[in-house]
Amino acid sequence: MTTALGAGPQPTASPTSRGGKHRLGRRRRAREKVLAVFVLLIAFAVTVVLLGLQWLGNQGTASSAPISASQTLISEVQAS
Repeated sequence: MTTALGAGPQPTASPTSRGGKHRLGRRRRAREKVLAVFVLLIAFAVTVVLLGLQWLGNQGTASSAPISASQTLISEVQAS
């Protein structure tokens, strides 16, 4: 004996209210994605600025004249 199952009971929510919730969830996810991209871009910009400032600060010390070895030896000899 074979019986066909009919469609189950339909939910009482109307199609417009269910579509509204789905649309609201989609909007929320889109807003969260935009916010996440914004936060990541801010973090990237801060990182680039800090690294740039560090690089610019180190260039001033790297371009200074190195101390000669003879001056270092004289100071070591004079200490005794």
